[in-house]
Amino acid sequence: MYPFEKHYYGVVQKDLILSENIPTVSLLSAPKKVSICLGGESSDENYVIACLGALSIIGGQKPYFIQQKPSLQRNGGAREGLGGKVTLRGGAMYLFYYKLLFHVLPRVRQFEGLLTPAHKNIYCFVLKDIFSFEELVPLFPYFEEISSLQCQFHFTTKDRFETNVLGHGLQICFLYNGEEEKRK
Repeated sequence: MYPFEKHYYGVVQKDLILSENIPTVSLLSAPKKVSICLGGESSDENYVIACLGALSIIGGQKPYFIQQKPSLQRNGGAREGLGGKVTLRGGAMYLFYYKLLFHVLPRVRQFEGLLTPAHKNIYCFVLKDIFSFEELVPLFPYFEEISSLQCQFHFTTKDRFETNVLGHGLQICFLYNGEEEKRK
């Protein structure tokens, strides 16, 4: 069992039971999966292979190829998005959480924090500097064209408040935005 997984089962679950008055563990909100994607509008095969290689290194699993639907651009031509995606569950998910929170995000230059979740059970953000993953730094010439990493955290929560509570329990400290009160 990974340290962050032990933290969830040993600390966060007990804290949620006591603070939310939940009668059984099966009703607790929990992290479900993490999806990470790399890609862009380039259809060059070297770019796509670089995306798949970087995902393999970052996620520790074999990525699968994705092709987004064509979209019309302002400059007249239709472009397709190509890249790769990895879905992490179980121990690999908790290992990625740990690596992201304690190794990657502290290395991001001018890190301004993570905004509060916009959805009831998914938290998405974009990491613009993929070289915050220190395992990619020695391989810079191979991955220098890759722009950003899209991360989606999927939870078993029912509303944004539960997502916020679970995020704080998992030490994903969201920034409070003053506009949140206006939306409610």
